[in-house]
Amino acid sequence: MSKKKKWIIAISTIIILGLGIGGYIFTKSKFNSEEGAGEIFPTKVSDMMGGMEASAGGLFAGVVEPKETEKIFLSSERGTVKEVFVKEGDVVKANDQLFSYENAEGEMELKQKAIDLDIANSSVKQKKSEIWSLEKQIKNAAAEEKSALREQVAQAETDLKLAKFEVEKANLEYQEMKKKVNNNIVRAKVNGIVQKVDEEQKQSTGGENQGEQQPSGPFMQIYNTDAYFVKGNVNELIKDELQVGQEVNVVSRKNPEQKWPGKIIEIGKLPVDEGTDEMGGMGMDEMAMNPQASNYPFQVQLTEHEGLEFGYHVFIELKGEEASQEVMLPTDMIVMDGEKPFVWTVADEKVKKQEVELGKEMPDMMMTVIKSGLTKDDYVIFPDDTVKEGKKVTIDDSLEEHQ
Repeated sequence: MSKKKKWIIAISTIIILGLGIGGYIFTKSKFNSEEGAGEIFPTKVSDMMGGMEASAGGLFAGVVEPKETEKIFLSSERGTVKEVFVKEGDVVKANDQLFSYENAEGEMELKQKAIDLDIANSSVKQKKSEIWSLEKQIKNAAAEEKSALREQVAQAETDLKLAKFEVEKANLEYQEMKKKVNNNIVRAKVNGIVQKVDEEQKQSTGGENQGEQQPSGPFMQIYNTDAYFVKGNVNELIKDELQVGQEVNVVSRKNPEQKWPGKIIEIGKLPVDEGTDEMGGMGMDEMAMNPQASNYPFQVQLTEHEGLEFGYHVFIELKGEEASQEVMLPTDMIVMDGEKPFVWTVADEKVKKQEVELGKEMPDMMMTVIKSGLTKDDYVIFPDDTVKEGKKVTIDDSLEEHQ
């Protein structure tokens, strides 16, 4: 781990430690006070650690977001909204019907295009008939008349080509208008959840409101549920700890045991705007943020997402830096009996002297790792001179409320 990250974790740990060992300070001060004289107040080891587990790993705040959002805007050329088939919160599949248009003006224009096409076709028939009649006359005409008749045939064939072109043009216009009028059903392009249906826009597309300036926003939005992403921010001081392709766990805020695997797919090159609170809370890294430092966005793609919903606030945990399983205690909870360290614990509601094996000391955190002899579920007692092995002790639930 880099010195920079150790520094950040140390600062965040001190902050967390202030909360976690609050019960320890309370216990110690009460024990040493006149009010608490002679009383013993055990404290659970995990409570003494007070969030040290979380600070051992790199945690970042994040929000669950969809792969993409399909935005559907109303088209005045297609008419007004006739019927909406879905509502906000509905789950839809690609090609499902969303809403329909009705287009009275378009239908009238379609009829006009159909008439124009009929006229163009009639013109073609007329020119063909004219050519057939001229060719019949040429067969029965005298030699001096045939030349003039052939000139008329040539002109009629030119007119026929122009008439056919007009048919093609009229047919294209008719088909285009037919597509606009008859293609009155709008369908979903993605699998997802309907996130927005703007009923005000529906009302403004017809009736007395028709012709007024139309809203510029989307009429309907659909979250694509084919893939889930988590968007987070990282402080510039520890930005180098993240790499594209790095595997992570997304951790539930409600239940830290619930995790979803994923990997970092993007790290922003530009910082987010100051003052924004897109994450809705702070991660462990944010507790040590330098107010003068910038934050950069990054994105995680989840490989599993069952149980997650869009908008959930979660933690992002770097794999390989999961919460430490080490047991830690404030250093002054440890007593030396010669060269043998021990702590006062509780067994069968009595004070017990428990030998432990010590690990590394963390002076900046005022903590020491306990390698063996103690678990996070054990209760420990501050080593006052009045604490004697075998003394009866009761775990006070009211004390735990202070922790």
